[in-house]
Amino acid sequence: MAAALRDMGGGRLVGTDLEPGKVERARANLAAAGLDDLIEFRVGDARETLKPGVGGKIDMVMLDGAFTLYLPILKLLEPHLKPGAIIIGENAFDEGPGYLDYVRDPGNGYVSLPLSLDPGRGNELTVRTR
Repeated sequence: MAAALRDMGGGRLVGTDLEPGKVERARANLAAAGLDDLIEFRVGDARETLKPGVGGKIDMVMLDGAFTLYLPILKLLEPHLKPGAIIIGENAFDEGPGYLDYVRDPGNGYVSLPLSLDPGRGNELTVRTR
């Protein structure tokens, strides 16, 4: 994704993770690839690390972590989502309290459907409509 940002002439990727070791490995891999200047890593609970915002409008969100946090994180990011922004909910199963109901309700400003690429994984593709 970072290489695509450079190829398209700009953008920035913000990643957050609770585990510092994962962030350090990602930083090392991206530095080795020469892409570390395009990525900002934040260590900690995403509900806190994303509160200050991301410094602009969001084109894409990848949710991959604790299912119970998908909806609170999405709502935290909503004011920054561009119309047409893509949200991928990795393993977005029904046990994530309210996430699927929320993104599948057009009244909330989304169109959403399950991705059947790997049945049983629960991946959800969502697009912001407003």
